[in-house]
Amino acid sequence: MEDVIVEALLSNEREAQILGSFLGSLRCFVSKFMKPLKRHSALLCVAFHNERNKIQIANSGAIPVLLEIIQCQKESLIDLAAAALLVLSSCSANKLAIAASGAVRILVGSLNSQLTEEPGFQNLSVQAKLDIISIFHNLSTHP
Repeated sequence: MEDVIVEALLSNEREAQILGSFLGSLRCFVSKFMKPLKRHSALLCVAFHNERNKIQIANSGAIPVLLEIIQCQKESLIDLAAAALLVLSSCSANKLAIAASGAVRILVGSLNSQLTEEPGFQNLSVQAKLDIISIFHNLSTHP
């Protein structure tokens, strides 16, 4: 993980530097303050019940990363990414950014693939499916 963060920070690409900084900060926060909790759930803990943190996490580039993870083949990562996106989607300030990122197409595609048994999304748990449906609900309630 350290190698990825250092490489991102040293790259000439602004987006990679921002993501590297975000990952480094999150990792530092997790290692210092979240030891009793599982590391993979730290993002949810940071964002939960705090609108400002939800906005900052979304503005740091987390939405495309979470959508990319939702398209991977590892169920535990998909579950966490869907849960994190659900938390971010509960913030009114993030709803347009999530919708504009192509999330609806990706999430609908993941659910449709489950129904038709297409390759690519066989690893959606029941919880991930429920989280995706809840994301749609959150996005549909934008004022």
